[in-house]
Amino acid sequence: MASKRKRLTLKEKIDILEFRTSNTMGVRALADKFSVSKTQIADIIANKDALYKTWAENGEEKRKWTKLQKTETSIINNEVLNWFSKLREKNLPVSGPMLQEKICGEAASVDEEAVDNWKAKIPKIIANYAECDIFNADETGLFYRVLPDKTMAFKNEICTGGKISKERLTVLLCTNMLGEFERSLVIGKAKRPRAFKKLDINNFPVNWFWNKKAWMTTEIMTEWLMKFDNRMGQNIRKVLLFLDNAAPHPHLKMKNIELVFFPPNMTSHCQPLDQGVIHQFKKLYRTQLLRKAVADLDANSSQPINIMDAIYWVSSSTKNIQPETVKKCFLRSGFRHRDNNVTDVDDLLTPIEELGNLIKVIDNTITENDYITLDDCVETYDADIENSSDTTSMSTQNEEESDEENDGSEDQEIPKIRSLREALLAVKDIRTYISSIEVQNSSLFSNTIQLENALTYEITTPAISKQTKVTDFFIFISFYFSIIVVNSKQNKIILSIPAISAKNKT
Repeated sequence: MASKRKRLTLKEKIDILEFRTSNTMGVRALADKFSVSKTQIADIIANKDALYKTWAENGEEKRKWTKLQKTETSIINNEVLNWFSKLREKNLPVSGPMLQEKICGEAASVDEEAVDNWKAKIPKIIANYAECDIFNADETGLFYRVLPDKTMAFKNEICTGGKISKERLTVLLCTNMLGEFERSLVIGKAKRPRAFKKLDINNFPVNWFWNKKAWMTTEIMTEWLMKFDNRMGQNIRKVLLFLDNAAPHPHLKMKNIELVFFPPNMTSHCQPLDQGVIHQFKKLYRTQLLRKAVADLDANSSQPINIMDAIYWVSSSTKNIQPETVKKCFLRSGFRHRDNNVTDVDDLLTPIEELGNLIKVIDNTITENDYITLDDCVETYDADIENSSDTTSMSTQNEEESDEENDGSEDQEIPKIRSLREALLAVKDIRTYISSIEVQNSSLFSNTIQLENALTYEITTPAISKQTKVTDFFIFISFYFSIIVVNSKQNKIILSIPAISAKNKT
């Protein structure tokens, strides 16, 4: 839970901002590290420009009295201030080590001893479970279609409502120690956005939920947990699931899942997903988003990004997170298992150079880290309305159909491909085209072949199944008539209907 609000000096606020520039940490992680509330961190980030301006412009005497500063610690001397201001004017990053070298004092941190004590308990908690049966789940906010040139408009938004919240989804990720992800849960604002028209939600690669605020709620979390529990039961598995103490997370007793909750104020240090998994997920997601945006620019076309795009990118991003990354994040969080042979946790994230290059095409002034972490401040639930029916499926009929304004799908044409066979022909055309040109990506052709094979399988499987059912039907008819004839003879009733065999079904 959030720490008690305390008064911060301007210097302490600047320390937090500069620490954040060189560390990929979310709001909750920063709140834990500096022993302040998440709201304070969000406010500091949201008012970043004003804080930097006050810090750079005000002299030491003025700084004592500004509302942004109530001096409680020593003030940075003029030499350090000049050094700092010059770097900011040149738009150069100020790293944590550089700042520590120039600035006296350190920000408060969480109780490291308590964190170490908790981590020491984890091996005992997980001792009787295999790595594949030890899970961690957590929510994250996602501005699903924001491009780099719009980053500043969305950066550090709390997103409790209003127009900007229409761009937000809440995503629940869940993985085990081996990096095997469960199907992601995605929460939007509409039951059936326009992009879902004529689509079967049951066939989506994610679990789709909705409410007016796109919040995680106790109802949604409970339903997800119960389905997870049933699925584990069907697979005859007993598993551990680690969660934080967020308000929507119910303390349930289930048959196949044992819930373990992280201690308050330690989540950023102890939760594997917070150690880099969510960061990597967003990096992969935004890489896919920008691929589409840049491809549209190159083709001089503009196909708006809609929620259906987001759903597929969420699914694809989780599948492309390297298992080694997940294993390292679990290990860094204290999950030391007898079967875990990972020892190096220094390099947690898989580098993706492509994202940085794509960002430069659209907006060369935004850093890769700023773009990846632009929704770090987004809350995924509202404790004040947690028990309100307004957070569930209680909306008007029109809202059920779609409350997504300009979601980019209103003017989309109905797909011209109407059957699997038409889709197969289209893929064959793509294969022929790829075969006739020189492509840089060697996997492009093999992926096309894989898609062609998958479509072929979908076409042939029902035919084989139908053939099997027809054969079974005639075998049944043959057996049925044989019984009738026998019974008829016993009752001296003569039937002249011949028994039909499977070999002579024509």
